[in-house]
Amino acid sequence: MSPVSRRRARLVDNRSPGVARVQLWRLPGSYRSKAIAQVNAVLSAAQSGPSVRRAAVVLVTSPELWPWVRTTIANRTLVYDCMDDALAFDQDEGVRELKAAWERELLARSDVVACSSNELAERASARGAAAARTVVVPNGWDPQAFPIRTSSALPREGRLELAYFGTIASWIDFDALLAVTRACPHVSVRMIGPRDQGVPSRLPGLVLEPPVEHHALAQAVEGAHALLVPFRVNALTRAVDPVKLYEYIALGKPILASHWPALDRFAGMLTFYRDAAQLVDLISARNVPAPPDRDARAAFLAPQSWSARAAALRAAIQRSASG
Repeated sequence: MSPVSRRRARLVDNRSPGVARVQLWRLPGSYRSKAIAQVNAVLSAAQSGPSVRRAAVVLVTSPELWPWVRTTIANRTLVYDCMDDALAFDQDEGVRELKAAWERELLARSDVVACSSNELAERASARGAAAARTVVVPNGWDPQAFPIRTSSALPREGRLELAYFGTIASWIDFDALLAVTRACPHVSVRMIGPRDQGVPSRLPGLVLEPPVEHHALAQAVEGAHALLVPFRVNALTRAVDPVKLYEYIALGKPILASHWPALDRFAGMLTFYRDAAQLVDLISARNVPAPPDRDARAAFLAPQSWSARAAALRAAIQRSASG
């Protein structure tokens, strides 16, 4: 189940065979108004009730969805798939307080709290999640969409094309990217993905492109010389386990990423930078090592497929049911 929204109209509707989708109607503005968020909770609960009653297991991905299922969950298995810290996004403070209250209820009721990073698991614990019901299930990699390519190095001279794919939003460090394009006129930066409201449609030196289907992303960045994870490091990103990093590693191109502790396990697969000045230095000097060879990257990614992640989540649900 997912809400109809204006933002969703800017996304690519990736194919999902075998998945029946139910769309729910609600008012726009849940991030801007506590009153609207409360009205939408009532509207969504009324619409989602029949689907919840037919389910054995109900999985929610945000505390915003707890009111959707609160009155109909009964003794069904409830899974909180905590992919991000919903309280760390930009939003009205009244809405944040409301979501914090919903999350406390959700954490107390959930049979499984599946967090995509250790940092999220620690935050969930601090907010009331039981350790026995909490499991870390990181994000993963799709071998079909991102087959493992041969490693490549930066060219020593000539133009450089850097690329990023993913949501283009406030967590992107645009200042660092613009510093690169100002200091290095031979460098171009392509950004592929849906653009959040508030992000300008034009940024000097950056090429903003619309999203493409997930299975076409590897081809979309085929011509890039290096791939970027140019995130601002803040409360939101410190809890993130970026899906794109697994995908980037499969593509075999040099990777440049801002650093936060959750990314330490990717060390050796990419190059970290601490600030805009260091990013400019690395690119202008072309001091970005080639990634490990194909076999090393294949060994790193093998246990991190989405199938493996699904198996870990399924096992946690089964343990909950048997307990």
